[in-house]
Amino acid sequence: MFAERTPAVTREHGRPLGRSPLVARSLSRRSVLGTALAATAGLATGCGNGSSATGDGSSSFTYWSMWKQDEPQADVLRAAIDQFTEDTGVEVSVEWKGRQVVQQLAPTLNTSNVPADLVDSSDRFAYAQLYATGQALDLGPVLDLAIHGESGNTVGSVVPAKYTDLNTTDGVLWQLPYEVVTTQIWYDGHALPDVAANPPATWDDFSELLAVRRRGRGDGPLALDGDIADYTAYWTYYAVLRGLGPGAFGKAATDRSGALLKADGFVAALSKIEDLVAGGDFTKGYDGSKWPAVQQKWAKGRSDFLLLGTFTPSETAEFAGSDFTYRSFPFPAFASDGDASQDISLIGFSIPKKARNAAAAQKFLAYFFAKKHLAGISTQAKNLTPRADIAAPAELADAQKALESREVVKTLDGVKETAAEWYTKVFQPLNTTFLTGGLTAKAFAAKLADDSAGYWKTAA
Repeated sequence: MFAERTPAVTREHGRPLGRSPLVARSLSRRSVLGTALAATAGLATGCGNGSSATGDGSSSFTYWSMWKQDEPQADVLRAAIDQFTEDTGVEVSVEWKGRQVVQQLAPTLNTSNVPADLVDSSDRFAYAQLYATGQALDLGPVLDLAIHGESGNTVGSVVPAKYTDLNTTDGVLWQLPYEVVTTQIWYDGHALPDVAANPPATWDDFSELLAVRRRGRGDGPLALDGDIADYTAYWTYYAVLRGLGPGAFGKAATDRSGALLKADGFVAALSKIEDLVAGGDFTKGYDGSKWPAVQQKWAKGRSDFLLLGTFTPSETAEFAGSDFTYRSFPFPAFASDGDASQDISLIGFSIPKKARNAAAAQKFLAYFFAKKHLAGISTQAKNLTPRADIAAPAELADAQKALESREVVKTLDGVKETAAEWYTKVFQPLNTTFLTGGLTAKAFAAKLADDSAGYWKTAA
């Protein structure tokens, strides 16, 4: 399982936070500092929101992990840590904290006694609790470190910039991603060989396919657990992304007047989803479901298509038949030349600015990104990695292909990082009502605009 969830509120799973003009200066700094780091293997120099941390020369560090000790990611990390200690002599003290790890660490970050030198988490938590509070060490210099056992490779040469760019803000790389999560429309390739041979690329293609499947089933072919607000949000977000392009959803979310949320283009995008709801394309009972009832039924063949993240196979495999073949395709474009970007969320490492053993932690990062260690995230944990030379597990091959060929953008335009309270308090409740048939597209947009304007008048 990718993460814990709270029904009707959130699913752990964020404005594309691309490089600013400051990055040119940051990159030149990285080149110098990275060379020094590689030469000494004991100096950790970097910038965290304008501040620097000096080398500590330590031979140990403490790592707080988002994984529980019995999860496959923990097995992969544990093996790499054991080998790291054997090869380098650097001791690692690990605490398997679970999903709230950054929230547990946050109260200590501005003190002189930060208990963890390295932490991993979902990108939105790293941004909110570390970068936004000024407590993130810039990991840019790590990109120049040589990868242990891989002649000629540095971390930056094997982790594509399109991923690190999304975790760079004002020149600060606040998280180094090692796992990639993306959203696709999932189906059983064994049951739907025609779809596997020719997946729908445009909305018209998709609509025709849904009509055929709806008639054949006598029920809606789309699976959705309507009580998970993040799941309903995927439909709305992708409609806005396809209709208005990357960044439009995030820009509208932070429009203090609310006007962008009820603009014609926004409403037109929402109307695509209204058509699905009104046309009966979602399976019967989805609007009153309790997760994971509908997605389990989907895995058993009770519906055809499920819009969800790359954690889908891991979450549903125990309910799928032995001949179930996981296939997926990107959310269809609204026009043949329309937006075709692919959303991603990232999981990765961060180092607190006040970490006492930052040098040793950075040394481990350069070690873990070796193919032989990072590959376990694919082979054992059955997830995607940022390295293009690590093949995806078979279930995620379609998703990896999409990431390789398409522009990537942060899921929900990053609003769960930059406008988290608006997302949970204003957007999610109304959006769930919209996706379950309680509001038309126009009424939803108008209400969302009014409530957003009211929210931003009082927001800090």
